[in-house]
Amino acid sequence: MKFDPRKITKIIEDNFSHLMPDFYEMQAEYLASVNYIYKDLDGSLIAMLLTSELYKNFLEKNKGSDMSLRSFYQRNPIWIPKNKFKIIKISKTLNLPRETVRRKIKKLTKDNLFIINEKEKFLSINTRMIDERILHIQIENLSKFLSKFSIFFSRKKLFTRQVDRETIKKEIENKFLIYLDFFLNFQISYFSNWRKSFDMETVYIALLCALNGTSSIRKGMTSKHKQLNTDDIFFNIHKLHQSYGLSATTISEISRIPRATVTRKLLVLKKLGVLKKDSFQRYAAGNYSNSEFAKTIVYSNVKNTLVYLGIFFSKCLETYTVKL
Repeated sequence: MKFDPRKITKIIEDNFSHLMPDFYEMQAEYLASVNYIYKDLDGSLIAMLLTSELYKNFLEKNKGSDMSLRSFYQRNPIWIPKNKFKIIKISKTLNLPRETVRRKIKKLTKDNLFIINEKEKFLSINTRMIDERILHIQIENLSKFLSKFSIFFSRKKLFTRQVDRETIKKEIENKFLIYLDFFLNFQISYFSNWRKSFDMETVYIALLCALNGTSSIRKGMTSKHKQLNTDDIFFNIHKLHQSYGLSATTISEISRIPRATVTRKLLVLKKLGVLKKDSFQRYAAGNYSNSEFAKTIVYSNVKNTLVYLGIFFSKCLETYTVKL
């Protein structure tokens, strides 16, 4: 069954106030997990791309093979020609300087997270370095995210009923490599888009503030309130956000980014009008109507995110095997 990504994007856009806190939660938890594995956010972004290319190549050549989670940890590594990973191509795709890409790939191989064969003609991910508990946490988070969104999709009659979390979890585990491809494609599009304007640490910090703000708005809404769309939230978030902002210390503890770095990044976001600071040194969303940067760059990126989500969900729904 085919699903129109544009219809899915429209549903998310119309229900922004209820759905996006779950999205920001998933993104923040995902960054926490990859940062735990790779110990470097820019390195994590490069690892996403390398892993995506690796398994995309595998899926193309091994149709009908075992795609389950256990196959990810198969004994024999999956190799791909090293020349597929041109530094300049990775740099352009991820909006990272070429020297940064070169340095990060060298570190990924030095840390044995990626391995190169003796003649350095092929590259593979070292799955033994990926803690299986981390993958299970990511699957849990994605399952929760997809099941919550399915409620709205079913209401809009994209399919006949919502799908429970446990069913989605089993589906992802059984077709892990397929969903991994969809998920990584989405994440690469999402983070490389934001990477045009910010480094990954700043993106992580902004995500945590967005999660805090949209969660506050959803919590303050009652069943009598209509769902607020993208524009309702974006241009009024400074009025709708009723809870406290986040301090540099809190953000540092959650993200594991040094407090001094967090403070420096927060000041950049404040200067751009993305965040405002209260008298208690807590940061929350600023008045985007008064910020040219927010009205152009941030707004455009948020709208692009909805498009990426529409594509991601359409692929997931088309892959889902249970009759809906």
